[in-house]
Amino acid sequence: MKILTFRLGQFAVAALFITVLFRYALHISIGAGNWVGNSLCSIVYFVLMFFIGWYFGKKDYADNGIHDIGFRFHITTYIVCIGLGFLLYYVGWNTETPGSMAITALSWGIGLLVHFILFLMEQKRTIKGYAKDEIFE
Repeated sequence: MKILTFRLGQFAVAALFITVLFRYALHISIGAGNWVGNSLCSIVYFVLMFFIGWYFGKKDYADNGIHDIGFRFHITTYIVCIGLGFLLYYVGWNTETPGSMAITALSWGIGLLVHFILFLMEQKRTIKGYAKDEIFE
């Protein structure tokens, strides 16, 4: 099974761009004390990330026929979001503490671990990433 694909790379670039915009907008909103803006930023970020994941995931499946229940996209999102948070902290542009970022990374990591277990269970039902019922019709 191909792990790194062109569509996954496109998703990573788009996710990085959207995450940078989200963090910037959230920083401005928090600085202004605008809690409605914080919620709105988060909702818009969720919707955008969901749709770019869905769009590139469908394209990736159509191009490569990879059957992986979205795990590659989930781990890419995790690396981009958590990595960018720590990078911005060490550059000095992030007001979050390393402790709060670690809690976020740990709690999200638990969800990622559950997704990985489901991914492995799904892979047992497939042959090299292809569903068995699709191959043997």
